[in-house]
Amino acid sequence: MKKIRRETFETNSSSTHALTTTNNLGKDYIPFGNNIKIRFFDEEEPLVTLEDKVSYLVSHIISWYKWNAENYEDLIEQVKENRDFKRIEYYVQERYGKRIVFPEKYDGDLEDIVEINHQLQSWEHDLDEVLRDMVDERDLLDEVLSDGKMIIFGRD
Repeated sequence: MKKIRRETFETNSSSTHALTTTNNLGKDYIPFGNNIKIRFFDEEEPLVTLEDKVSYLVSHIISWYKWNAENYEDLIEQVKENRDFKRIEYYVQERYGKRIVFPEKYDGDLEDIVEINHQLQSWEHDLDEVLRDMVDERDLLDEVLSDGKMIIFGRD
């Protein structure tokens, strides 16, 4: 990854993550209430809020398990046992006082539950690999989930 514009990091892949610095959203960054409800990622729009970014990172983890899960409940149980999910869950609870919750049910085909571009996936099933694609900092999770950071996608 190389820095090509001020406060923007990009790769030279045809599909990229870029983490940009923007103005802080303040209270609008963190969702109201006690929970962050995961929305299953399938779009490539800028991810600005904590809920958007946590949903995106958790969707990566879901994409690692969706092929072998027996059903939605089994998938969510596998995700909840994942070390990287537990790391995100702990961070969000400690830093923001929020609990991560999943939708109660999913009626579609599990293969379609999330769509992560194959060039952005971690084939090693490692959250740090995903985070390193966005930022070159010591505390990768903190950097990506901070207010004022936006995840932007690009494709040739």
